Amino acid sequence: MKFELGLAKKYLLPKRRQLSVSLICLLSVFVITLVVWLLLTFLSVMSGIEKGWLAKLTSLNAPLRINPTEKYFNSYYYKIDSVSGASHYSVKTIGEKLRSEWVDPYDTESDMEIPLDWQLPEKNTEGESLDLVKEAFAAVDKVSHTAAQEYDMSGAMLRLKLVRGDFHSFVTQAAYLTTFADQSPTVKKLLSEPMDEILPNDRGEPGILIPKSFEGNGVRQGDRGFLSYGSGSTGQEQRLGVYVAGFYDPGIMSIGPKCLLVPKSIAENLHTAGEAYTLDRTQATGIQVWFDDLKEAQAIKAKLQDEFEQRGIAPYFTITTYHDYDFAKDLLQQFESDKMLFTLIGVIILVVAASNIISSLILLVNNKKKEIGILQSMGASRASITMVFAICGITIGLVSSLVGGLAAYLTLHNIDHVVQFLSWMQGHDMFNALFYGASLPNTLSADSVKFILIATPLISLLAGLVPAIKASRMQPSDILRSS
Repeated sequence: MKFELGLAKKYLLPKRRQLSVSLICLLSVFVITLVVWLLLTFLSVMSGIEKGWLAKLTSLNAPLRINPTEKYFNSYYYKIDSVSGASHYSVKTIGEKLRSEWVDPYDTESDMEIPLDWQLPEKNTEGESLDLVKEAFAAVDKVSHTAAQEYDMSGAMLRLKLVRGDFHSFVTQAAYLTTFADQSPTVKKLLSEPMDEILPNDRGEPGILIPKSFEGNGVRQGDRGFLSYGSGSTGQEQRLGVYVAGFYDPGIMSIGPKCLLVPKSIAENLHTAGEAYTLDRTQATGIQVWFDDLKEAQAIKAKLQDEFEQRGIAPYFTITTYHDYDFAKDLLQQFESDKMLFTLIGVIILVVAASNIISSLILLVNNKKKEIGILQSMGASRASITMVFAICGITIGLVSSLVGGLAAYLTLHNIDHVVQFLSWMQGHDMFNALFYGASLPNTLSADSVKFILIATPLISLLAGLVPAIKASRMQPSDILRSS
């Protein structure tokens, strides 16, 4: 092996008498380096953007959700609150069920008669009343040992009054309202000002967090207004005074610019009484589950499904990972398709670039015919000759990968300057901050580096085998006779 490495080194080092071969080899290195640089930079930026989007998505919505099914809403457990005085004759949200002292609040002496078409009370194996919500939280705690929180969604009309000196104006927006995920370990990174909870102002008005796009409409922190929604009992408009407690980054979800984060109390009240929006009730409430490694989402889902089966609550809940969220599924699939397409295009370009290796090594073989014949006459095997030129091919690939990787690292390290230059050339921002953030990702993707360091030398090796096999099949007698 030492002989083959030494000979390959000798052939690859530029020499004045082999200027044409040296130039073609350098051209091969340059072309492959250029492709590696562009491909690695693009894949790293795309990977960083995807991670950023997923971080925002799972910070607000959690990587895993547990939603009640229609069987839950038709169950005795859910309906019994509507005929119970202890529950004020109103059904409870999942959060209220979690905090409730009673599994079955029905009083046979004072409450109205239960309709005959209702299902029987849910029982566990010991014949005791089954608390579906508390059993679900217990299963989550047993399986994931991470943060979990109930959530509620509803709809309302937001109207903010902007007072700027003597000038008054209004901002009106039909909006979705969802519970502020204060149990999320990363939600604070999305807020304009980190906070553990949304506190009321001096007037006692509850605060809301609104998308940062509202800042473009002149909204400021502290602005006051109200939420307008319909009452479930009277159908009349109800107003709830609120103030802007801060802004948050909703990411690129389609409903993001219309989604307000509100305290738990507001979300629960409007979820029960609000009629401004008609939402799918199986999606408008549920349990959010957070964990550190998003790659474990499917495994945790499987464990939870098994635990729900054992506890007898599986028919009452569906478990969904972020891959299947209705508001994000299409976007994530399209992003994966785009990344796969550009990766495929990059590999094709790498293969085309590697064809230069074939040309340069064939010229090298023709230039070294006499030396190859002498080596074979002295006892060098065909495998040894093949190895020499194969090492030349893989060396070109490795050198190109390393130089291209270094160029990609330097580019990403100065990505903000690159974006500023491109924006200057275009006359407007190259990348929309609402979609890509204030700056592009500036770190190399580990997966992309692995892909490049494996694919490029491998393609180069395969390209080098063509002239290597040609060189090994030369007969010393034919070579010397032609000389």
